[in-house]
Amino acid sequence: MPTTDCGYEALPTKYADFQIINKMNKENKVSNENRGNGVLANVGHHVKITDFIGESVKYDDYGGGYFWGQQKDGGQQMIAEIRGYGAIQNLFIQPDKSCDFKSADKFQDDLGRWIADAINEKLERERTQ
Repeated sequence: MPTTDCGYEALPTKYADFQIINKMNKENKVSNENRGNGVLANVGHHVKITDFIGESVKYDDYGGGYFWGQQKDGGQQMIAEIRGYGAIQNLFIQPDKSCDFKSADKFQDDLGRWIADAINEKLERERTQ
């Protein structure tokens, strides 16, 4: 079976990333207490997801579809990209089989801002706990 760049088996399913992460967690002996609480295994120490994301997230709606994490030092780090434009276009197929691209583009940007707002709300909750 082919392997990933990290040497893990490349799994031929849509759940490959999840399965690889599970395997990495088992190999790094991540305890059940740390699973799902925003702590990731990383070769002998733990890194919080919020360390990677930064202080807040902004969605770049200038055509890139990127999510940018605002770092403590004032810099920005691209942390994600919105995908699924093909599926979004299908939501805006007209009776004549054409696509209302303007509405699809607006929907994608609205979705990106919604996701960024949700991440920011979670970051704020974690800061105040």
